[in-house]
Amino acid sequence: MRLHHLRIRAFGPFADEVSIDFDEIGCDGLFLMHGQTGAGKTTILDAVAFALYGRVPGARDTHRRLHSDHADPQAVPEVTLEATIGGRRVRIRRSPEYVRPKKRGSGTTKTNASATLVWLDGSRPDLTRLPEIGEAVTGLLGMSADQFFQVVLLPQGDFARFLRAQNDEREQLLEKLFDTARFGDLENWLRDRARTGSALLAQHSDAVDRLAGQIAAVSGGEVPAEPDMDWADSRLSAMEDDERGVAAELAAARTAARQAQEALDTGRTHNDLRGRGEKAAARLVALREAEPMLAAVDQSLAAARRAAVLVPLADDVDAALTAGEKAEAARVRAQTPLIELPEGDELCAGLVWSPEIDDAADGDGQPDTAGHADDDSAIDRAITEWTAESGRWEPLARRVSMRPQMISDIENMVTEIDRLQRRITDDDTALTALPVRRDELVATLTEATRAGARVPVLAAERREVESVAAALSSRESLIATISEKEREVLALKDFHLNARETLVRLRERRIAGMAAELARQLVDGQACAVCGSLVHPQPAMHPDDAERVGDAEESRAVEAERSAADRSAAADAELRVLLDRREGLDDVIGGAIATEVTARLTALDAQLSEAEAVAAQADVLEREITRLDDHAQALRARIGEAHAQLATLEERIAGARADLTELDDVVRKATGGVMSVTERREHLALLCARASAVRDTRRAARQAIRTHHDLSIRLQTRCAEAGFGDVAALRDAAADDRQIAEWDRRLREAAQMRAAAQETVDDPQVARAREGEAADVAALEALAAAARTRADDAAARHGVAAQRLADTADFRSQFWAALDVLAPLQAKHAELAGLAELVAGRGANAKKMTLRSYVLAARLEEVLVAASARLLQMSAGRYEFAHSDAVGPRGRRGGLGIEVRDGYTGVVRAATTLSGGETFFASLALALGLADVVSAESGGRVLDTIFIDEGFGSLDPEALDLVMGVLDELRSGGRVVGVVSHVDELRARIPAQLQVLRGESGSRVRVSGTLLATP
Repeated sequence: MRLHHLRIRAFGPFADEVSIDFDEIGCDGLFLMHGQTGAGKTTILDAVAFALYGRVPGARDTHRRLHSDHADPQAVPEVTLEATIGGRRVRIRRSPEYVRPKKRGSGTTKTNASATLVWLDGSRPDLTRLPEIGEAVTGLLGMSADQFFQVVLLPQGDFARFLRAQNDEREQLLEKLFDTARFGDLENWLRDRARTGSALLAQHSDAVDRLAGQIAAVSGGEVPAEPDMDWADSRLSAMEDDERGVAAELAAARTAARQAQEALDTGRTHNDLRGRGEKAAARLVALREAEPMLAAVDQSLAAARRAAVLVPLADDVDAALTAGEKAEAARVRAQTPLIELPEGDELCAGLVWSPEIDDAADGDGQPDTAGHADDDSAIDRAITEWTAESGRWEPLARRVSMRPQMISDIENMVTEIDRLQRRITDDDTALTALPVRRDELVATLTEATRAGARVPVLAAERREVESVAAALSSRESLIATISEKEREVLALKDFHLNARETLVRLRERRIAGMAAELARQLVDGQACAVCGSLVHPQPAMHPDDAERVGDAEESRAVEAERSAADRSAAADAELRVLLDRREGLDDVIGGAIATEVTARLTALDAQLSEAEAVAAQADVLEREITRLDDHAQALRARIGEAHAQLATLEERIAGARADLTELDDVVRKATGGVMSVTERREHLALLCARASAVRDTRRAARQAIRTHHDLSIRLQTRCAEAGFGDVAALRDAAADDRQIAEWDRRLREAAQMRAAAQETVDDPQVARAREGEAADVAALEALAAAARTRADDAAARHGVAAQRLADTADFRSQFWAALDVLAPLQAKHAELAGLAELVAGRGANAKKMTLRSYVLAARLEEVLVAASARLLQMSAGRYEFAHSDAVGPRGRRGGLGIEVRDGYTGVVRAATTLSGGETFFASLALALGLADVVSAESGGRVLDTIFIDEGFGSLDPEALDLVMGVLDELRSGGRVVGVVSHVDELRARIPAQLQVLRGESGSRVRVSGTLLATP
């Protein structure tokens, strides 16, 4: 990595822009950076670190206050670094997060960090995202930020502390520089595996102990100190013997219980047969005693069955009698309303009625009813006469039915006359009010016409004011655009100047190269091709590290400078266009104030809206005036039409009233004034209806009497045939279905009981049982119960023994499987635990070194080998480093000890015994050695630019000469070394110097001892 150019602005103590050309100041390979305390020397190193990694070294990064307090709060803090990293030239610009005042209003706002990375060879697209830039820089450098801070920005104080530190502190720094994460992961992996194995081993050991306890608990034994399979087998054999003994006891108990149960069953069967025989004999005796009662039931059942056939006919006779009584009552009820009417009373007086029927039949064999038939004919003749009279009243009735409609028509015409008179009054009132309303509308129309004339004037004035308001709004946004464009113009001019500076340096390098080429062609004694001299006292020399500049490279630089100039000119032209637009807007505004313009625009909007609203009413008003004129004409026409309708209605009312008077006279003459036509017709209809009801009920009563007489004769005949003296005897013999079914059931059950009892008595087994004595069932039951209890107890004991045997066998199998798993687990855990203890620096690890410490010790040995070469040179061959892996005091971990071998005495002693000056060059040698090793670790990338910070003040002149010799070796290898120091002697030894000057308005830098030295 080689630094080319650094530009700082509003960063740390630097308020204004500061540019440092490392190519120029480091052209000799060595330069000195000095200045007052607090001026900003360390800030320059921080700027390099921030440009690359977006952070600064050490505790300064925790505060995140990188914006310069000397700069304008609106100024953007920025660091731009141009460098060659991993063979790629890049330009990195970074701006940290900072707080600035708000552009509008009060308060502050936070601006986020930003960055860009430009590939100056154009091989890749530029980067703007912070994570992508960080990955790109880390990939090119091959080291992290912490590694870079240690190997490029060599902080001597840190390495002096590193030299004197304890192993733990030294381990922390080395872990930042060398990636030992994978070894730490291995330590953690082994530790976790050992813990997992320990937990698994404990789990399986617990399982073995638990199974042994279960075997002992089930089999009744004790758990030995070391239970094994022989012990488990012995417990299983004991359980098998116990189960076989209990099984034999169970078989004997079950045999005895079965025999006792068989004896009990035999006794119960004997007693049951004997009881059945006794019960059957007793039932036969009872049936013989009940035979008279059963014979009476049988006779009642036969009479009830004969009566059941005639009961429906007897019920019909009773029903016919009831129907006749009801028909007679209906006849009487129907005749009463007819008697209440005048003509009906006369008709009823001539009617006769006899409820008795003469047994002497007429010629048809039916009872005689001739008198009743004459009465029916008289009723029919009266109905016919009344119906004929009602028909004669029909024409006059139709005319009378129209009388209500005639009255309604007269009333409707009177109502219509009242309505027409009210409408004429209302129309006259409305017609009188129309001229006043028309005058009001004409006045309003005149005002709307004047408002319409004002609308164009107000609209024109509003457009003018609106253009001023638009200009004010556009000017505000245009000012922001102009500010942005001005910054762009300044940036493009800087870019153009940089491109032009690059072109000038390129041409200077090419000219220098041309002089060297011509100098190589010079021959002593021959004329120079340029000046013609034969003497060549000081020919130009071509720098060994200078690259030759070709036409293509110069053409690219010319094209880049021309492109930058074109972009700058284009941006400048765009800025002039924006300024012209602002001037045009100022002409339109003419000094107007935004608040006044806004207020005037609001007032004009209100006036214009009001005028437009009033003017818009003109057409409506004209139409309304026309409508009023039309309405007045329509009212006049409607009033005339209403008067004509009134005359017509009054004429029609007079005619209708005359017709109604004439109809009333006709009706009065026809009815004699007693009743109306309608009332007479209704009276005749009522006579016909009531007379018809009397006739019908008389006929129904006669039919009911005839039906009852016929059924009574039939019933008397059937009773005699069935053996019943009269209907009363029939009713006495009759029984309902439930009683008949009950008598039949009792007779059938008696027969069945007699047959079943006789069969039981005749059974030989029953007969033998009746001859013997009854068995003692209670004693047999007691014997059987005792036998069952003994069998159940034996079965329970056998179940327990069998379960214990099964459980023991199951636990033995599990115990065997657990022992098979436990043995390899114990061996594997012992191996893993030993490895975990070993890599953790415990157990058999005699040096108490962890795996990470062991790896870091190897890296430290490499660092000490590289540092010893530097230390031998700086100490004139006296000192070199020695690595110590001894264990620390009080058992502390070892492996990272640093000692110094004194070549004068041959003694190896602690680094803390060195003097101040010796400690400085030991620390410097250690830092340089570390830089070499880390560089090799990062892929062998050469660190062409390094900085050494402080520590030279502790050296005597001789030691300083030795250190300067080492620095000369570093720069002779192509490196650029920047020394940061206050030592005055270094100013005399190092010509190229970068001085940092402190000031009230911020720091600045001054370069001396170079071609570009600043005054």
